[in-house]
Amino acid sequence: MACFLLFGKSSGAAGDDSVAAKASCCSLLKGDVRLTTYILAPGDRLSLLAERFGIENEAVVRCNPAVRPSEMSVGDVIVLPLPRSVRLPRTELSKAIDRGLRGQGRIALTFDVGADVGALDELLAVLRDRGVRSTFFVTGLWVKRHPDALKRIVAGGHEAFNHTFTHPLLPRLTSEQMVEELEKTDRIIQQTLGRRPLPYFRSPFGDFNRRVLNVAGEAGWQCVYWTLDSCDSIGPTKTPRSLVKRVLSPSGIRDPHRFLDGAIILFHAAEPATARAMWPILDGLAEMGLEPVPLTTLLEPAKPHGNNEK
Repeated sequence: MACFLLFGKSSGAAGDDSVAAKASCCSLLKGDVRLTTYILAPGDRLSLLAERFGIENEAVVRCNPAVRPSEMSVGDVIVLPLPRSVRLPRTELSKAIDRGLRGQGRIALTFDVGADVGALDELLAVLRDRGVRSTFFVTGLWVKRHPDALKRIVAGGHEAFNHTFTHPLLPRLTSEQMVEELEKTDRIIQQTLGRRPLPYFRSPFGDFNRRVLNVAGEAGWQCVYWTLDSCDSIGPTKTPRSLVKRVLSPSGIRDPHRFLDGAIILFHAAEPATARAMWPILDGLAEMGLEPVPLTTLLEPAKPHGNNEK
């Protein structure tokens, strides 16, 4: 997991407070200290994390100005000011990710691909015209059948990660079968693009358990779930209007902006309604001041200007 300095864009009075908090956090970065992303596990609290890693609780609080301790949940991403000599344990990979950093005004639109090409090119055209880069999770079997389509995805500046080879229910497989599903997909993506898509994967149907996470984590993959499912591929056929409403005004959410800030949204790239809904969805996100970014950008604190750290 890369370690970069947290630095984001804001506006207005609340934004001024956020900038001040980030500047306060930046003041901690002296000598041996750097900021590292950390994914919350069951039982994690800011004070307990501070104690575990030997840092001051106040420092953790200052580096996470958008985090409300009472609302923290498993899978949330926070920032820890850790000594450079400290490396997060490999068990970090055995945590499912369901959202990114809050308070940065960012959101990740992710698209699963495993059936046919469908409306993929229409979707890519909208993302291109709006200057948006997103993240796609592709099955190995789909890549085998449509290698040029994967190349078009990546040529548009988008990320491509692992969605298994045959889209099975992973909890029903043996550990060896799970790893083979992921390895076969990584191999065919590497053959197609010239690089491996480690470390992220999405479990088919979002179906996983602790064994799946542990087996995948030990083999070097980390599971990416979602904050909100657009439900574009399940149940009755969706209309673009219904998808726009579900994403921009989620049912039961009092503050859509706070909920969507740092969120990971699930779509399916082949669905025609998704492609047609994408333009108004992007309009709505822009009105909220939310910037769609690739998953890796959502999960890693951004470098400040002038920081040349690798």
